[in-house]
Amino acid sequence: MKRLSLLLLVVLFVLAGCGVPKETRRGVGNEGLLIIQAVPDDAEVYVDGQLVGKAGKYERDPLELSSGTHKIELRKAGYFSETREVYSGNQSRHTLKVNLRKSP
Repeated sequence: MKRLSLLLLVVLFVLAGCGVPKETRRGVGNEGLLIIQAVPDDAEVYVDGQLVGKAGKYERDPLELSSGTHKIELRKAGYFSETREVYSGNQSRHTLKVNLRKSP
């Protein structure tokens, strides 16, 4: 009995250490991915008013968005900001291309 308990404990630790597949951790599968190609690539990216990082990062590593419509804004000092609405969901994958114009 002691040997069986020890074996079950080892199996439990091994399974717990394997982790959960990334797709399972994301939620119900309604998320979408957004690739951002921006000029300049160091423009700040805001999703629904929250800063999430620099645009260049999301060209290589797509931004994961929850299901629904999101306001994407790109800002950089010396440039006019650009705002776009993007619908994400059902494991969609979109590319947003933005060229910020220099402000006077």
